[in-house]
Amino acid sequence: MEAFYLIVLSIAAILLILILTYIGIVMSNNKNKKGSYPPQSGSCPDYWSISTVDGSSCIIPVKTDRNAGTKTVDASGRSMTSVYDASGKLLLNSTNTAGLNTSTNSINFGDAKWTTSGVSALCAQKTWANTFGIVWDGVTNYNSC
Repeated sequence: MEAFYLIVLSIAAILLILILTYIGIVMSNNKNKKGSYPPQSGSCPDYWSISTVDGSSCIIPVKTDRNAGTKTVDASGRSMTSVYDASGKLLLNSTNTAGLNTSTNSINFGDAKWTTSGVSALCAQKTWANTFGIVWDGVTNYNSC
């Protein structure tokens, strides 16, 4: 092998080792900097709409709409959701859902009652969404509860 090729190959190998070492050091220093993920969440669950009345409440979708709760099948083979009973009656109430307004069929997720259980509002909303089978990007996959 000619001397020129040997020198070029040696320099390239040394640079590769140095660059990979630097990348490894930077990655190992950043592994301890854990943040909450995802860093932001939507104001309403997926496919729910924001109320035009007050702009802060989320309208509960009807039983047949997307993301109205976990779809289950009862003993007679009928499809049901966990937010509505078999007859289509809303199962949410002021005891199991903070900020619920039954007259407008909406939920205010900014209501102060979401923090009364001693956890953050986001963690309370995560528990609520998981209980009722609601998909809410940024809440149901939140990792700091």
